[in-house]
Amino acid sequence: MDLPDLIGETLDGKYQMTRELGRGGMGTVYLATHLGTERPVAVKVIAPQFMRRAEFVERFRREARAAGRLRHPNVVDVTDFGFAETGIGQVAYLVMEYLDGCTLGEILDEERNLPVGWTLDIIEQVCSAVDEAHQQGIIHRDLKPDNIWLEPNQRGGYTVKVLDFGIAKLEEHEADLSGDERGVEGSTLTYSGSAETTVADDHALHTHSGLSEGTEVDDAGTNILSLVPGGEGKTAILPPSQDFEDQDTVGTRLIDSQIPDTSQGSLSLVGSSASADLTRVGAVLGTPLYMSPEQCRGEHLDPRSDIYSIGVITYQMLEGRTPFEGDHRDVMEAHKSTRPDPIRSKGVRRKMKRAIMVALEKDPNLRPQSAEGFASSLRARSEGIFGLLRRSLVIYSEHLPKFLSLSAFFSIPTILISILLLVMAYLKNVEAVSETTAGTIVGVLAMMLTVLSIFVSYLNIGTITWLVTQHLAVPLRPVRLRPALLQARQRWRSFAGTGIISVVLTFVIGILTCGIGFLVLSVAWTLVGPVVMMEKLRGRAALRRSYELVKRSVWTSAAAVLIMFIIPAVIAGSISFVVNITAKALDPTESVVKVGRSRSADTDSGRDEDEAASTEKKEGLSFSFGSERRFAVKTGGDDMRSRLKATFLESLIQLFWLPMQIVVLSFSAIIVALLYLKTRLAGGESMNDLIERFEDDGRPRKKWQERVRQRLIQSGRVSNRTKE
Repeated sequence: MDLPDLIGETLDGKYQMTRELGRGGMGTVYLATHLGTERPVAVKVIAPQFMRRAEFVERFRREARAAGRLRHPNVVDVTDFGFAETGIGQVAYLVMEYLDGCTLGEILDEERNLPVGWTLDIIEQVCSAVDEAHQQGIIHRDLKPDNIWLEPNQRGGYTVKVLDFGIAKLEEHEADLSGDERGVEGSTLTYSGSAETTVADDHALHTHSGLSEGTEVDDAGTNILSLVPGGEGKTAILPPSQDFEDQDTVGTRLIDSQIPDTSQGSLSLVGSSASADLTRVGAVLGTPLYMSPEQCRGEHLDPRSDIYSIGVITYQMLEGRTPFEGDHRDVMEAHKSTRPDPIRSKGVRRKMKRAIMVALEKDPNLRPQSAEGFASSLRARSEGIFGLLRRSLVIYSEHLPKFLSLSAFFSIPTILISILLLVMAYLKNVEAVSETTAGTIVGVLAMMLTVLSIFVSYLNIGTITWLVTQHLAVPLRPVRLRPALLQARQRWRSFAGTGIISVVLTFVIGILTCGIGFLVLSVAWTLVGPVVMMEKLRGRAALRRSYELVKRSVWTSAAAVLIMFIIPAVIAGSISFVVNITAKALDPTESVVKVGRSRSADTDSGRDEDEAASTEKKEGLSFSFGSERRFAVKTGGDDMRSRLKATFLESLIQLFWLPMQIVVLSFSAIIVALLYLKTRLAGGESMNDLIERFEDDGRPRKKWQERVRQRLIQSGRVSNRTKE
C-alpha cells in the first residue's frame, strides 16, 4: 500500500496540508498551516499500513514523547501529537516547528570538510541538545549529519536543531516493562550474530537494482529481506517501498541480529511478541556509518554511544569522510575492532585530533562521559597559547578600568613598602641613620615586601579569575567588583597559607635540584590561585588540584608561565635602560671653573689651584663665589655621590615601574584565569557548576527576576537549593 497523499486535506480539523516535504520509511512529512494561528508547521504522518503493527505505532508514540519532553533551543520543538481519520484510514501524526535551512548532510555533500571554527560551533550546539536529552534519560541512537538541521539565525550564523528522536530509547519506559518484554535476563539488547549480519534499507535499495531474490512481502506490506549466503543469512527489515526518502530517516536501519532457521522461512521483527520495546533482544537500530561498537554488537546502550556517533560526525566534518567506509557489514565490523586512521586535515591542532580519537574509543569507559564534556574538551583543545593571549587581550580591553582598579587596590601595601625602602636608602646614604639600623630596617621591609607580594599576587589572580569566569559564564550580567571582593575576603587565609606554602616549597626544592624544581613547580602550581578561589580548596589539596589541571595542557601552561616571566622582565629592563641612558646623556662634564687669576701667575699658585680642585673633586661638591672664594660640601667623595645618584635613578625606575606593574599583574591574572578554565574544559568538566556560583551574587532580586526564577523552579529547570 502506498503512503497517503493528504495534500489539500485538513488533518484532525486543525492542520491544512499544503505540500509534501519528504518521505521516509515510516511516513511522510508535510508542510501544513495551523488553522488557528495560520502558522506554518511540519506534520509527520505515519503510513496506514504501519498502524496495523503496534510496534511501529509505539515507535511513533515514542518519538512524540521523546521530543515533546525536551525543551531546548537545539531540539526541534514538537507541538502536537495524535491520531486522525482520513479517507484511507486512521493515521498517526506528529506536529513540529517548520524549519528553514538545510541538513548538515547536505552541506557535507558539497563542502566535504568544514573549518574548525564552524565545526566547533555546530558540535557544541549538538552536544548541548544531546546532553539535555541524556539528562532526561533519552538516548538518541541515530545521530548523523542528516539528523542535524542548520537554520539561519539572522545574525550570520546558524541555529542547530537535532532531529528525529524517533528511535530514541527512554530509560524510564524500559524500566516500566516486564522482564519478558525486555528480553533475556532483563537486558535491553543482546547479540548473537557474527560478521555476516546483513543490513538493508531504502538507501541500499537505490544503490542496488531493486529487491533481490528471496524478498517476501508480509500481509502488512512490509518487505522482509532474507539473504541466505551459505545458508546462514540474517534477517533485516526493509521499508515497504523504494520511494521512502525522508532526509531524517535515510540510512537508518533496523537489523535483526538473531540467526533464523531459513528452512522454516524468514523471521519478521514486526511479528515479535515484544512489540512494546523497539530496542529489545537482537534489534540493532541505527545507521552503520555512525553506530558505536556496542550498538553494532547489539549490546545495552548508554549516553556514551551517542558520544561515539558525535565523534564520527566531528571526524567527518574535519576530515571530509567518515572513519570507516564500504559495505555495511565491513563498516560495522570496523566499528567493533578497527582503530580509525588519524585525522590529517591541516589547520586542526594535534590535541584536538586526539580529543576526537578519544571519543572514538571502542571501550565506552575511555570516551568522554558526557556530551557536554566532549564539547568542552574540543573547545579547550582547539586553541593554544596564542589563542589564550588573544582572548586575554580581548577580555582585558573590555573591562580595563575594573581590572586596573582591582590590581591597584591590592597593590597598595606593596607600593607603600617600596616607597619606605627608597626612603631608607636615602637616609642611609646621607648618614641620617646608622648603617646597622638602616640595614636592619631594610631587611625587615624586604621580607615584608616578599610575603606581601606573594599574598597580593595570589589574591589578585583568584579575584580576577572570579571576574573572568563570570564574564564568560554569564556574559549579559554586568561585571561587578564587590561580589568578587567579598569572595576574596572570605578566603584570604587560604590564599595566604597556600601561597606561602607553594612559594617556600618551590624555592627549597629548586635549590635542592639546582633550579630544575623551581621551573617545574612554577608551572605545576600556577593555577593555585584560581583553585583556591573557585573550588574552595586549600593547602595540599589546592596544590594537587593545580597539578592535575596543568597536566591536561602542560605545554600551554609552561608557555603561559614563561610569558608571565618574560613580559615584566622586558618592561622592567626597558624602563631601566631608558632611565640610565637618559641620565648618562644629561650628566654634565665635571670641570673646575678658574676665575680671577691671570696666565702670568706663578707656577706654584697654579699647582695649588690644581691640587685644590683635585681635593674638591674627591671630597664632594664645590661652588665658587667671585674670583677667590670657594665653598665645598663634603659628601664623602665619589662613593657618596654615586650612591645618591644610583638611589635617585632607582627611584625613577620604581616611579615608572609601579604603574606598569599594576598593568602587568592584571593582564597576567587574566592569562592564568583563562588557563584555569581551559584546563577544566580539557578534562571534560562542565562550566555549569561555576555558573551556579553567580546565581546569587548578593544583589537583591527585582520582582520580575524573582518571578522568572520561581517559574523556572516550578518547571523543574532549576533547583531551589540555597546557594552558599
